[in-house]
Amino acid sequence: MTRQSLRLAEVALWTLTLVSVLTARRLFDSWDYLPLWLILAAGGHATAAVTRRQRWPMAIAATIGLVLLAISVSLALYSDTLLAGLMPTAATVRQAAADIAAAWDAFGIVEAPTAATPGFLLVGGAIIWLGAVAADTAAFRGRLLIEAMLPSLIMLAFVGALGTDGWRIRSAAFMVVACVAFAAAHGIHHTGGWVQIGPARRRRVSVPMRTALRFGGIVAVGAALIVPLLPGTDAPAIMSWKDFDGTATASRVTISPLVNAQGRLTGVSGGELFRVRAERPAYWRVSGLGRFDGTVWGSEQLYSDAAELLSAPPPGDYLRQEVTVAALDSIWLPAAFEPVAYDGPHALYDAESGALVTDHSMELEPGFSYTVSSAIRVPSVAALVSATDDVPSEIAENYLELPEGFNERVVELAAEVTADVSGPYAKSLALQNFFLENFAYALRVPSGHDTERMEQFLFEDRRGYCEQFSGTYAAMARAVGLPSRVAVGFTPGDLVDGEYIVRGEHYHAWPEVWIGGRWVYFEPTPGRGAPGAVVYTGVAPQQVVSGDPEAAGEAGSGFIGALGLDDLEGTSGNLEGFVDVLDTEGSNQATGSWADWVVIPFYAMAAVAGVWLISVPAVVRLRRALHHRRARGNPRATVEASWHDVAERLFEIGLDQRRAETHSEFATRVDRRLRMDASELASLAAATQEACFAADPPSPQTVVSARLDAHSLEARIRSGRSYWDRVATACRPIALTAGPRSRHRNGARLSEQYVGTDAG
Repeated sequence: MTRQSLRLAEVALWTLTLVSVLTARRLFDSWDYLPLWLILAAGGHATAAVTRRQRWPMAIAATIGLVLLAISVSLALYSDTLLAGLMPTAATVRQAAADIAAAWDAFGIVEAPTAATPGFLLVGGAIIWLGAVAADTAAFRGRLLIEAMLPSLIMLAFVGALGTDGWRIRSAAFMVVACVAFAAAHGIHHTGGWVQIGPARRRRVSVPMRTALRFGGIVAVGAALIVPLLPGTDAPAIMSWKDFDGTATASRVTISPLVNAQGRLTGVSGGELFRVRAERPAYWRVSGLGRFDGTVWGSEQLYSDAAELLSAPPPGDYLRQEVTVAALDSIWLPAAFEPVAYDGPHALYDAESGALVTDHSMELEPGFSYTVSSAIRVPSVAALVSATDDVPSEIAENYLELPEGFNERVVELAAEVTADVSGPYAKSLALQNFFLENFAYALRVPSGHDTERMEQFLFEDRRGYCEQFSGTYAAMARAVGLPSRVAVGFTPGDLVDGEYIVRGEHYHAWPEVWIGGRWVYFEPTPGRGAPGAVVYTGVAPQQVVSGDPEAAGEAGSGFIGALGLDDLEGTSGNLEGFVDVLDTEGSNQATGSWADWVVIPFYAMAAVAGVWLISVPAVVRLRRALHHRRARGNPRATVEASWHDVAERLFEIGLDQRRAETHSEFATRVDRRLRMDASELASLAAATQEACFAADPPSPQTVVSARLDAHSLEARIRSGRSYWDRVATACRPIALTAGPRSRHRNGARLSEQYVGTDAG
């Protein structure tokens, strides 16, 4: 075993983990997952390597690893909940628990490729970290080969079972190469002997490595060329994991688009997502979410062929939209509600939620285009006022349900807000106005829309963004008997040369209430207003201030009232709305943004690394200088200090003096292991034994000779190592303890009793 072979084996294992992380791209619809998972993979391996080299017990190493994992994930995903910007708090735990619960619910229905939601990032990143630690422990503590490769192979199997078909052969081929390279490096490290310091070691190690890589390359290329040609490669699966009960269809199931709304609003807010050529603006809707489990608003609807359901527009007024995708990384196809005709690449549609999605095998590449015709029917105030509370049984069953044990404070507040009005329209309007008059729009607030976050939003913060406004409104509406759901999509965007340019900052969510046999928009979010809906909502068409996704417009804008509102019994005649933008300074960042995943951890690690690179070598030099200063004027201590300098250098390359070993015996063992001319080391060992055990102190000639021998030996040991090897050794944590460890060996403490006794 050599330090060089150890580094080769570690690099090979890290590469194996890197390949497994890259293959996970088949699970997601973008590369957004990659920065965080790469950081966690590197953190897991680095933690395991440092604790292993320090020879810390597994219990201590595991504890340190879990603490660092918690801090890393919290910095990346929940920076707004941290104490002093570093330590997780109870709010961090609650938010993480909510994201994990949402991910668990989504896992049962989602189909790859899916969005990289905080829950998926958290769970997957933790597994990556723990897998890296387990692989390192098995490879270098337990010297186990197959067990060390097992975490990466499990990841490959998981991705193969649930991921898309793209890159499946290539990912397997890369995994073969990585496994073969690691197996070769692992075998070289644990079976190779000590060899002479210098180029000979590199030649003896690299020859088997080159052979292994060539063999692995041939196997990988052969697999990539031959496997696709084998019979049955393109055949359907023998058993579908989504169809254990035999009831699944070819329809696509999706995760809630409301998850990670905050990241969508701020992560790519300035970039163009898509553009729409249409005669008039509308909310470009992607889905309606009718299921609320207390954690997340979602949908369990299945999708069927859009060409069959949306064949041709019926007679009447409808809006034709020509949509061109620029950088939309989701599977949803935006369209005004309610689509009646679709023309374009193969797509799927769900009539109940009004959602269009891409086919399984299709991705929204730049330039992807389609045409949708939608029937836009603005309800009249008279029709809404005359609507009764009668609700069809299927609507009541699907859109009135609240989770068991739903928050009683929220239910009581909903009843209080609607106590003075009657009828579904009046109640819906009262709820909308309650939010517009008493709440403010802000992005830098905790994310999520679960029951606990809802209570905090209503009774403490009283500010939030569309996710909180729409989700809370829909839950309160259900609490007073109004069938409701959350719609997700985009506001119209900026009109440029007859086209509406839609960016990430236009992402939006709003509630829909079932009134008089149809779904009706309402707008509780300050600073937002649907085109055409002002006649019954009293909210003028408005959207985000371009370039500032946190702005909600000028105070009082939008909420203006309309004909018919004053005739409603119990409705206040004061329609001067309240729209405020509170001070949004703080540390909360957009969950899931690249800034959180990359910039913050990168700068933190860079700062720590910079301080470490400067401080560790400085501390080592200072320690050695103080050691020699204390020995000044004492011949015994001076000779022993020279021996300690050489012993420390030998300790750095893995040669340590045993407790039951004399200095001369150690010098002989070093000669056998390094095959170097040991005359100087033997002379220094003899002088050190004389200094430690002889009755008389060593002569001045012996002291000078010991110094010269030590300088020569240190130079020889240093010349046999590469520059980067010396730098790495000087900056390792073990460098801080190498000196004390090398001194506290057999007989090494004996000289302490002579310090000061022979001076002068």
